[in-house]
Amino acid sequence: MNATGATITSVTVVPMRLRFHEPFAVTSGVRTHLETVLVRLTSSDGTVGWGEASPDEGVTGESPTACVEALDGVLAEAVVGRGADDVDALGSSIDDAAGGAGPAARAAVDIAVHDAAARRRGVPLWRFLEDRIVAGGGTRVGRDHLQVSRVVSMDDPEVMAARAATHVRAGFSTVKLKVGDPEDWRRDVERVAVVRAAVGPDVGIKVDVNQGWRTAEMAVAAVAAMAESRPLFVEQPVDRRDLAGLAEIRRQVPQVPIMADEAVGSAEDLGRIVALGAADIVNLKVMRLGGLRAAIAADAVAVAAGMRSQIGTMIESSIGSAAGLHLATALANVAFVEMGGPLMLAEDPGDLARCYRGETVTLPDGPGLGVTPRPPFRFS
Repeated sequence: MNATGATITSVTVVPMRLRFHEPFAVTSGVRTHLETVLVRLTSSDGTVGWGEASPDEGVTGESPTACVEALDGVLAEAVVGRGADDVDALGSSIDDAAGGAGPAARAAVDIAVHDAAARRRGVPLWRFLEDRIVAGGGTRVGRDHLQVSRVVSMDDPEVMAARAATHVRAGFSTVKLKVGDPEDWRRDVERVAVVRAAVGPDVGIKVDVNQGWRTAEMAVAAVAAMAESRPLFVEQPVDRRDLAGLAEIRRQVPQVPIMADEAVGSAEDLGRIVALGAADIVNLKVMRLGGLRAAIAADAVAVAAGMRSQIGTMIESSIGSAAGLHLATALANVAFVEMGGPLMLAEDPGDLARCYRGETVTLPDGPGLGVTPRPPFRFS
């Protein structure tokens, strides 16, 4: 239904390179900048919606260049000229373009569509999403703030411990440790143990392996050795395609919860993980799943399986981070939130960082995302 009669008239694509406060190291390498792409969707009634694509060739299968090409091409064609209010019809059109567009590019347009629809109704995006979830039989949440954790990139154990302790002193009750050394899993165990000693017994420690351990046998040994440090969970310890290995880790080390991350690119992927009993928790990333609609569908699979969700991040600026935070606010099943991009970026086209107070995030009251890019970031 197109209640206002408004149509989408243009899609503007804005690639950006944003500097981190400090280098960010994971299994795949070290990054000093975020390569991201903003999208501005304009409707005939003057409403503007913003979205963001944060691609990663190892996770979403896209480069920034591929995102720009898809957004300027098949995705613009999929939405321009169509009714601006019917997010489901627009979502189907975006999905139909999937053959020529990766998930992060589709997510950018999907976010912009939802932002514009919520702005047109004068409500925050979380309220727009929650109303749709409730209409589909879901639960109303009533959540007024979120708690996020800080990420500690992979480094020497003592360096990681010092950074984790700094975050705890700044008011964070959980930290996420990047590990995944395929040559020395015992060094990863040491990293976690040294951080535990530095932050004390009450701080939650998340361990993210980013597919770094080569085999399920290696992962079983590492996770079992880490159990003494009491991690909240170990995230994607083996290659995303090794679902049998993921299930074996969970079977052999049941005392440590296992989170599926890179293995989940769709609701169907999560269904296969559930059928194998391969994970306790799922990390839902809007960029990897292809948008808010797809993330909501995947969360419904988790709910049916009795599995809690985390809303994760590829690291996005204020635009993409706001979308993830609104989604986390709208979903009753969310146990953890990791939208910390605005805290990691020295350059950001939005001002969402103002909404963070230690580990607590309170979303802005404005309509839609509540965030609009601002100078010195200029858009034609």
